[in-house]
Amino acid sequence: MAPIRAVDKVAKNTYRIRLYAPGIAQNCYAGNFVNILVPRCSEILWRRPFSIHQSDSYQGTIDILFSAIGRGTKVLKDLRPGDMLDVLGPLGNRFSYPPGLKEAIIVAGGLGIAVFPFVLQSLKFLQGKRTLFYGAQTKDNFCGIDDLRDLATEMHLCTDDGSQGEKGLMTDVLEKYLSADSERDGRELYVCGPTPMMKRIQALALTYGFSAQVSVENKMACGFGACVGCPVTIAHPKPDGKKYWLACRDGPVFPLSEIVFDD
Repeated sequence: MAPIRAVDKVAKNTYRIRLYAPGIAQNCYAGNFVNILVPRCSEILWRRPFSIHQSDSYQGTIDILFSAIGRGTKVLKDLRPGDMLDVLGPLGNRFSYPPGLKEAIIVAGGLGIAVFPFVLQSLKFLQGKRTLFYGAQTKDNFCGIDDLRDLATEMHLCTDDGSQGEKGLMTDVLEKYLSADSERDGRELYVCGPTPMMKRIQALALTYGFSAQVSVENKMACGFGACVGCPVTIAHPKPDGKKYWLACRDGPVFPLSEIVFDD
Protein backbone atom coordinates (compact mmCIF):
# COMPACT_ATOMS: atom_id res chain seq x y z
CA MET A 1 0.00 0.00 0.00
CA ALA A 2 1.63 3.21 -1.21
CA PRO A 3 0.57 6.68 -0.03
CA ILE A 4 0.20 9.35 -2.68
CA ARG A 5 2.61 12.27 -2.30
CA ALA A 6 1.31 14.41 -5.18
CA VAL A 7 -1.12 14.46 -8.11
CA ASP A 8 -0.31 16.99 -10.84
CA LYS A 9 -1.82 17.79 -14.20
CA VAL A 10 1.18 18.03 -16.54
CA ALA A 11 -0.43 18.32 -20.00
CA LYS A 12 -3.80 18.21 -21.69
CA ASN A 13 -5.76 15.46 -19.91
CA THR A 14 -2.48 14.00 -18.66
CA TYR A 15 -1.53 13.52 -15.01
CA ARG A 16 1.44 12.47 -12.89
CA ILE A 17 1.08 10.70 -9.56
CA ARG A 18 4.00 10.50 -7.15
CA LEU A 19 3.89 7.53 -4.78
CA TYR A 20 5.91 6.80 -1.67
CA ALA A 21 7.00 3.23 -2.42
CA PRO A 22 10.60 2.78 -1.19
CA GLY A 23 10.66 -0.96 -1.82
CA ILE A 24 9.88 -0.37 -5.49
CA ALA A 25 12.01 2.78 -5.85
CA GLN A 26 15.12 1.00 -4.58
CA ASN A 27 14.70 -2.06 -6.81
CA CYS A 28 13.34 -0.81 -10.13
CA TYR A 29 15.01 -0.18 -13.48
CA ALA A 30 14.08 1.81 -16.57
CA GLY A 31 11.52 -0.22 -18.48
CA ASN A 32 9.88 -1.78 -15.41
CA PHE A 33 6.21 -1.17 -14.69
CA VAL A 34 3.79 -1.37 -11.80
CA ASN A 35 0.26 -2.79 -11.68
CA ILE A 36 -2.20 -0.66 -9.71
CA LEU A 37 -5.56 -1.66 -8.28
CA VAL A 38 -8.02 1.15 -9.00
CA PRO A 39 -9.67 2.22 -5.71
CA ARG A 40 -13.31 3.17 -5.17
CA CYS A 41 -14.35 1.40 -8.36
CA SER A 42 -15.65 -2.08 -7.58
CA GLU A 43 -16.67 -2.83 -11.20
CA ILE A 44 -13.01 -2.68 -12.30
CA LEU A 45 -11.61 -6.08 -11.35
CA TRP A 46 -8.22 -6.06 -13.03
CA ARG A 47 -5.21 -3.95 -12.14
CA ARG A 48 -3.94 -1.29 -14.54
CA PRO A 49 -0.28 -1.32 -15.73
CA PHE A 50 1.81 1.87 -15.73
CA SER A 51 5.43 2.37 -16.77
CA ILE A 52 7.63 3.74 -14.01
CA HIS A 53 8.00 7.32 -15.22
CA GLN A 54 10.72 8.34 -12.75
CA SER A 55 12.24 6.92 -9.60
CA ASP A 56 14.03 8.50 -6.65
CA SER A 57 15.62 5.83 -4.49
CA TYR A 58 16.76 8.40 -1.92
CA GLN A 59 13.29 9.84 -1.39
CA GLY A 60 11.67 6.43 -1.82
CA THR A 61 9.27 7.67 -4.50
CA ILE A 62 8.17 6.62 -7.96
CA ASP A 63 6.11 8.55 -10.51
CA ILE A 64 3.55 7.27 -12.98
CA LEU A 65 2.19 9.20 -15.95
CA PHE A 66 -1.21 8.62 -17.54
CA SER A 67 -3.98 10.10 -19.66
CA ALA A 68 -7.39 10.20 -18.00
CA ILE A 69 -9.34 8.55 -20.81
CA GLY A 70 -10.94 5.47 -19.25
CA ARG A 71 -12.91 4.63 -16.13
CA GLY A 72 -9.85 3.61 -14.16
CA THR A 73 -7.62 6.53 -15.02
CA LYS A 74 -10.44 9.01 -14.47
CA VAL A 75 -10.68 7.69 -10.91
CA LEU A 76 -6.92 8.01 -10.42
CA LYS A 77 -6.80 11.66 -11.51
CA ASP A 78 -9.24 12.60 -8.74
CA LEU A 79 -7.15 11.09 -5.95
CA ARG A 80 -5.37 13.39 -3.51
CA PRO A 81 -2.15 13.37 -1.44
CA GLY A 82 -2.57 11.00 1.47
CA ASP A 83 -4.79 8.57 -0.42
CA MET A 84 -3.45 5.03 -0.62
CA LEU A 85 -2.91 2.88 -3.71
CA ASP A 86 -2.44 -0.88 -3.85
CA VAL A 87 0.66 -1.20 -6.05
CA LEU A 88 2.35 -4.36 -7.33
CA GLY A 89 5.89 -4.00 -8.61
CA PRO A 90 8.44 -3.59 -9.92
CA LEU A 91 7.38 -5.89 -12.76
CA GLY A 92 8.75 -6.79 -16.17
CA ASN A 93 12.20 -6.50 -17.68
CA ARG A 94 14.32 -3.45 -18.46
CA PHE A 95 15.99 -1.57 -21.28
CA SER A 96 19.58 -2.60 -21.88
CA TYR A 97 22.57 -0.41 -22.69
CA PRO A 98 25.10 -2.25 -24.86
CA PRO A 99 28.81 -1.90 -24.10
CA GLY A 100 30.31 0.90 -26.15
CA LEU A 101 27.03 2.77 -26.47
CA LYS A 102 27.87 6.13 -28.09
CA GLU A 103 24.38 7.45 -28.77
CA ALA A 104 20.99 6.54 -27.37
CA ILE A 105 18.33 7.62 -29.88
CA ILE A 106 15.08 7.80 -27.94
CA VAL A 107 11.82 7.93 -29.89
CA ALA A 108 8.55 8.70 -28.08
CA GLY A 109 5.11 9.19 -29.53
CA GLY A 110 2.34 10.65 -27.37
CA LEU A 111 2.12 8.99 -23.97
CA GLY A 112 5.00 6.74 -25.00
CA ILE A 113 7.13 9.41 -23.33
CA ALA A 114 6.07 7.96 -19.97
CA VAL A 115 8.93 5.45 -19.83
CA PHE A 116 11.74 7.70 -21.06
CA PRO A 117 12.58 10.18 -18.28
CA PHE A 118 13.69 7.14 -16.26
CA VAL A 119 15.71 5.90 -19.26
CA LEU A 120 17.39 9.28 -19.66
CA GLN A 121 18.01 9.39 -15.92
CA SER A 122 19.69 5.97 -16.16
CA LEU A 123 21.84 7.09 -19.10
CA LYS A 124 23.54 9.94 -17.27
CA PHE A 125 26.68 7.82 -17.24
CA LEU A 126 26.77 7.89 -21.05
CA GLN A 127 29.57 10.05 -22.35
CA GLY A 128 28.02 10.22 -25.81
CA LYS A 129 24.74 11.64 -27.02
CA ARG A 130 21.23 11.20 -25.63
CA THR A 131 19.06 12.24 -28.57
CA LEU A 132 15.31 12.50 -28.03
CA PHE A 133 12.63 12.53 -30.73
CA TYR A 134 9.24 13.36 -29.21
CA GLY A 135 6.02 13.69 -31.17
CA ALA A 136 2.51 14.73 -30.13
CA GLN A 137 -0.73 15.96 -31.68
CA THR A 138 -0.32 19.53 -30.41
CA LYS A 139 1.97 21.45 -28.06
CA ASP A 140 -0.63 21.04 -25.29
CA ASN A 141 0.07 17.29 -25.26
CA PHE A 142 3.79 17.58 -24.50
CA CYS A 143 4.81 16.53 -20.99
CA GLY A 144 7.79 17.84 -19.01
CA ILE A 145 9.64 19.51 -21.89
CA ASP A 146 11.92 21.53 -19.60
CA ASP A 147 12.93 18.46 -17.59
CA LEU A 148 13.55 16.51 -20.78
CA ARG A 149 15.83 19.27 -22.10
CA ASP A 150 17.95 18.87 -18.97
CA LEU A 151 18.17 15.09 -19.40
CA ALA A 152 18.74 14.88 -23.16
CA THR A 153 21.75 16.29 -24.99
CA GLU A 154 19.67 16.94 -28.12
CA MET A 155 15.90 17.10 -28.62
CA HIS A 156 13.65 17.12 -31.68
CA LEU A 157 9.95 17.99 -31.21
CA CYS A 158 7.20 17.33 -33.74
CA THR A 159 3.48 18.11 -33.71
CA ASP A 160 0.72 17.16 -36.13
CA ASP A 161 -0.49 20.76 -36.34
CA GLY A 162 2.90 22.50 -36.22
CA SER A 163 2.09 24.29 -32.94
CA GLN A 164 5.55 23.40 -31.59
CA GLY A 165 8.62 21.96 -33.21
CA GLU A 166 8.43 20.60 -36.75
CA LYS A 167 5.05 20.01 -38.36
CA GLY A 168 4.26 16.50 -39.54
CA LEU A 169 5.15 12.95 -38.71
CA MET A 170 7.94 12.46 -36.24
CA THR A 171 9.04 9.33 -38.11
CA ASP A 172 9.83 11.48 -41.18
CA VAL A 173 12.11 13.68 -39.09
CA LEU A 174 13.70 10.58 -37.58
CA GLU A 175 14.36 9.10 -41.03
CA LYS A 176 16.25 12.22 -42.09
CA TYR A 177 18.37 11.93 -38.97
CA LEU A 178 19.10 8.20 -39.38
CA SER A 179 19.95 8.52 -43.07
CA ALA A 180 22.26 11.51 -42.63
CA ASP A 181 25.05 9.58 -40.91
CA SER A 182 26.41 6.24 -42.11
CA GLU A 183 27.85 5.39 -38.69
CA ARG A 184 25.83 2.61 -37.02
CA ASP A 185 28.18 1.17 -34.40
CA GLY A 186 27.44 2.29 -30.88
CA ARG A 187 24.03 3.78 -31.74
CA GLU A 188 20.83 2.23 -30.37
CA LEU A 189 17.16 3.11 -30.82
CA TYR A 190 14.78 3.10 -27.83
CA VAL A 191 11.13 3.29 -28.86
CA CYS A 192 7.64 3.58 -27.35
CA GLY A 193 4.42 4.96 -28.79
CA PRO A 194 1.41 4.18 -30.98
CA THR A 195 1.52 0.99 -33.03
CA PRO A 196 1.68 2.69 -36.48
CA MET A 197 4.68 4.70 -35.30
CA MET A 198 6.47 1.64 -33.95
CA LYS A 199 5.83 -0.33 -37.15
CA ARG A 200 7.31 2.51 -39.20
CA ILE A 201 10.38 2.73 -36.97
CA GLN A 202 10.78 -1.03 -37.23
CA ALA A 203 11.04 -0.61 -41.01
CA LEU A 204 13.45 2.32 -40.66
CA ALA A 205 15.71 0.36 -38.30
CA LEU A 206 15.86 -2.48 -40.83
CA THR A 207 16.49 -0.14 -43.77
CA TYR A 208 19.28 1.82 -42.11
CA GLY A 209 20.80 -0.99 -40.07
CA PHE A 210 20.04 0.17 -36.52
CA SER A 211 19.57 -2.02 -33.48
CA ALA A 212 16.41 -1.08 -31.58
CA GLN A 213 14.50 -1.86 -28.40
CA VAL A 214 10.79 -1.22 -27.92
CA SER A 215 8.53 -1.02 -24.89
CA VAL A 216 5.07 -2.34 -25.81
CA GLU A 217 1.87 -1.02 -24.25
CA ASN A 218 -0.29 -4.16 -24.18
CA LYS A 219 -3.00 -4.44 -21.58
CA MET A 220 -1.70 -6.54 -18.68
CA ALA A 221 -4.23 -7.76 -16.15
CA CYS A 222 -2.19 -9.81 -13.68
CA GLY A 223 1.30 -8.46 -14.39
CA PHE A 224 3.27 -11.70 -14.07
CA GLY A 225 2.02 -14.13 -16.72
CA ALA A 226 -0.72 -16.02 -14.91
CA CYS A 227 -3.68 -14.78 -16.97
CA VAL A 228 -1.86 -15.10 -20.34
CA GLY A 229 -3.75 -12.03 -21.51
CA CYS A 230 -0.97 -9.94 -23.10
CA PRO A 231 0.50 -11.94 -26.01
CA VAL A 232 3.13 -10.42 -28.29
CA THR A 233 3.60 -12.16 -31.64
CA ILE A 234 7.15 -13.33 -32.32
CA ALA A 235 8.50 -12.52 -35.77
CA HIS A 236 10.34 -15.84 -36.00
CA PRO A 237 8.73 -18.74 -34.07
CA LYS A 238 11.09 -20.52 -31.71
CA PRO A 239 12.40 -24.08 -32.26
CA ASP A 240 9.90 -25.34 -29.67
CA GLY A 241 7.06 -23.91 -31.75
CA LYS A 242 6.44 -20.95 -29.46
CA LYS A 243 4.81 -18.10 -31.42
CA TYR A 244 4.11 -15.62 -28.63
CA TRP A 245 5.79 -13.87 -25.75
CA LEU A 246 3.88 -12.34 -22.86
CA ALA A 247 4.31 -8.59 -22.49
CA CYS A 248 4.28 -8.68 -18.70
CA ARG A 249 6.51 -11.70 -18.10
CA ASP A 250 8.88 -11.62 -21.09
CA GLY A 251 8.71 -7.85 -21.65
CA PRO A 252 7.49 -5.19 -21.85
CA VAL A 253 10.86 -4.40 -23.50
CA PHE A 254 11.69 -6.43 -26.63
CA PRO A 255 14.15 -6.28 -29.53
CA LEU A 256 12.16 -4.33 -32.12
CA SER A 257 13.17 -6.69 -34.94
CA GLU A 258 11.83 -9.74 -33.16
CA ILE A 259 8.15 -8.87 -32.72
CA VAL A 260 5.12 -8.42 -34.96
CA PHE A 261 2.69 -5.56 -34.31
CA ASP A 262 -0.96 -6.53 -34.59
CA ASP A 263 -3.12 -4.07 -36.55
